[in-house]
Amino acid sequence: MKIHASRIPADGLQEHVTYDPRPLDMERNDIRLPEPFEVDAFITKTESELVVKADIRCPVLMTCARCLEDFSSSLTTDAIFHHKVQPADVVDITDEVRQEIILAYPMFPICQTDCKGLCSICGQNLNAA
Repeated sequence: MKIHASRIPADGLQEHVTYDPRPLDMERNDIRLPEPFEVDAFITKTESELVVKADIRCPVLMTCARCLEDFSSSLTTDAIFHHKVQPADVVDITDEVRQEIILAYPMFPICQTDCKGLCSICGQNLNAA
């Protein structure tokens, strides 16, 4: 999302943007982003600072760390970005949004809290047994 500092009204600006995750290189072996994600941002400006309050919603496809089954989920996170600006500056918050999503990734994705995982002897998914 590119923000033109000179176009922000005194009472702020509400923006909505949809990102294609493919060019942002955010996937891990166990976390994939199968479809675009959305960001709602409220942008305010003082004389020299731009403040962006972002609400990020990102659908993800994860592989459970216990049973190795794929499951769909959604990551949501809120962030506040501050930028020192001059009146003619253009600020791109895309990289900051990317970083917030990556920081919201679970270390070990689990499909359900009571996931039984795999049998240590035969490797069968114990949730299906």
